[in-house]
Amino acid sequence: DMTQIDDFVWATEYKNGMRKMLSFFRINDAYATFKWGWNFEFIPKCSGSKVVWAKTDKSIYTHIYEISPYFYNAGKVKREDRKKVVMTRYEIDINNIEKGLEHKIKHHQEVFYFLLPEIKKYYQSTETMEQVLNKIDENLNHWYFSFINPNLKIVRVFIEYHLGLHEKAINDLEAIEFLSSDIKNQYRKKLLSLK
Repeated sequence: DMTQIDDFVWATEYKNGMRKMLSFFRINDAYATFKWGWNFEFIPKCSGSKVVWAKTDKSIYTHIYEISPYFYNAGKVKREDRKKVVMTRYEIDINNIEKGLEHKIKHHQEVFYFLLPEIKKYYQSTETMEQVLNKIDENLNHWYFSFINPNLKIVRVFIEYHLGLHEKAINDLEAIEFLSSDIKNQYRKKLLSLK
C-alpha cells in the first residue's frame, strides 16, 4: 500500500495523522540501506532557519525511523550478514548496462525482502501514538538512534500535544536545548497552533 513519491522514497496515505515511510538511508554516495518509519501530518521539521510543516509529498520527512541492526552493528555482525542489508547505488557494467541494471534491481529486491519481517514488526509495534511514544523513549536510550535522529524529543512533544497532554508537551519543549532561540520560538508557535 506504499507508492513512490520521490527518488528512493515510498509512503502510504495518512491514517489518523500517521503515514508509513520507506526510503534509502544513504551511507555515502555509493551505498545505501533501507530505513522505515513514520511521518506525522501535525509535526513540523526544521529546514534551514525555518520550521515548516512536513506533510506534503514534496516536503515529507521521516520523523521517527529505524534501520537494521545488521547495518549499525557493523563491528558485531559477520560481513556476509551486513551485505544482506547494504545496496550499491553504482556498480553497473558499462559494457552491459541492461544486465547491470537487472542485477542491481534484483539486489535491491533481495535486501528489501530480507528486511521485510523487521519492517513489518516495527510497524506492528508502532501502530498507535502511544506505541510511538514508547518507541521514541526506547530510541532516545539507544546509542545509535539517539545519535542519528536528534529530533526525537521534538517529535515526542508534538505527539504528546496531539494526545491532549498540552501542559506536559509545553514543559517538555521548554526543557529541550536549542542552538537558536528563534528556532525554539518557531516550534512553540507551531505547537500552539495545533489547538
